[in-house]
Amino acid sequence: MSSIRHVVPIVISIQIVVAVGITNIISFYSSEHTVQKLTKNLCDNLSHRVEQNINSYLKDSVQINQALATALTNGSVNPNDINQVQREIFNKSREFNTQNILFFGHEKGSMVGIERQAPSSSKFLLRIRDESTIPNRPTYELSSNGERGKLVTNEVYDHRNRPWYVAAKQSGKAIWSSIFVSTTDGELTTTYATPIYNSDGILQGVTGINISLKQIKQHMLAIRPTDKWQVFLVEENGNLVASTSEEPIFSNQGNRVERFEISQSKNSKLQKAGLSIKENLGGFKNIQEEAKVIEFEVNGEKYIVSTHKLSKDSQLDWTVGIIVPKSIFMKEIDDNNRVTLIIIVIMLGINILIGLAIASWLLGPIKNLMIAAKEIEEDSFNPEGLETITTRKDELGQMARVFQEMGSTIAERNHGLKTQLNKLREDNDEAKKAAMNSSMGSQNSLKSILSRSRAARSK
Repeated sequence: MSSIRHVVPIVISIQIVVAVGITNIISFYSSEHTVQKLTKNLCDNLSHRVEQNINSYLKDSVQINQALATALTNGSVNPNDINQVQREIFNKSREFNTQNILFFGHEKGSMVGIERQAPSSSKFLLRIRDESTIPNRPTYELSSNGERGKLVTNEVYDHRNRPWYVAAKQSGKAIWSSIFVSTTDGELTTTYATPIYNSDGILQGVTGINISLKQIKQHMLAIRPTDKWQVFLVEENGNLVASTSEEPIFSNQGNRVERFEISQSKNSKLQKAGLSIKENLGGFKNIQEEAKVIEFEVNGEKYIVSTHKLSKDSQLDWTVGIIVPKSIFMKEIDDNNRVTLIIIVIMLGINILIGLAIASWLLGPIKNLMIAAKEIEEDSFNPEGLETITTRKDELGQMARVFQEMGSTIAERNHGLKTQLNKLREDNDEAKKAAMNSSMGSQNSLKSILSRSRAARSK
């Protein structure tokens, strides 16, 4: 049978552990919910900043292209006069300070495009294809006032076979082309292309402005808070558009270009994020403008990926994603949980000691009362043994006083009973002796009578 001395501290400790444990569990899940909400808000904030930055970059390019298309459509620039087209493109490039190549490709084969040599440079590059250069498209240096300089390169090129021209011609309206590898810098590129028609509805050519995905990557690198955050853009089919990681997102071997899906990326975090989105959401085609947050694990570390599709205003089916280690948000919570655990252990130890002290304070008098009860049973009760307890003002003191009175009363009664019993025993012994003496006297009298009777007969 367990001792109350052990049971009391255990019961007190269990209650404390259960109470603190439940509180800690509630606090943990509340913290998890808070982390998820905070993560979503921060990722949403960063995602929208990325989106705004990209949209602003794209919007500027679209505006430049539309300005050129308007000039070629309203008659202020003759699409058939390549010199006029060159001057107009050069003026637009300087006016809008664009870093991308702005160009016009005629349906009959002529083509002119102008771009800056470097972001802060006042010099340009002229790429031109006319009757004198066909089938080549030579590239010349162009001064700040538009004068042609030395020849830089001379390559075979026909814009009418390029993805942007074919797509714009087929659609009959301004479109974003599919992503392709640019012949100028070897980087992934998309083009905003606008078909140009004359008053009779006959196609004159296509204006376009290239958007380098490498520049989009630079925008994303500039926005992310630290290198622990990864930002990526991906198409509906899962192909990477841009990423802040250093791993390549495509390979180019001769004329063969291979785009990488995010789930096949050499970057383990991107790969796992892509697989998690496929598993949980069914792929990027199911992602809407509302952000989705998913957790995944890489090498034992938990990460959070937040994704949402670019707004429809961008006319692109791209999804922006943010990958961030969960530990960034959980560090303070883990520290708090660790401190809470230490506090629980300390409080448990303190309460065990308090429980032992309470048990000693309660059970010490009870033990003395049990000894007193046994003394009463053995008729060896000493009232002075309860003197220290009778001075208490609580129930135990009252019980000790009752025990003391009861023990004294029982002792007196036992003493009286013993005295009466001893007296009864003495009286009984005296009665027995008297009876024995009376019996012996009767026997002697009978013997005397018999003796006299025998003597009389003998005479």
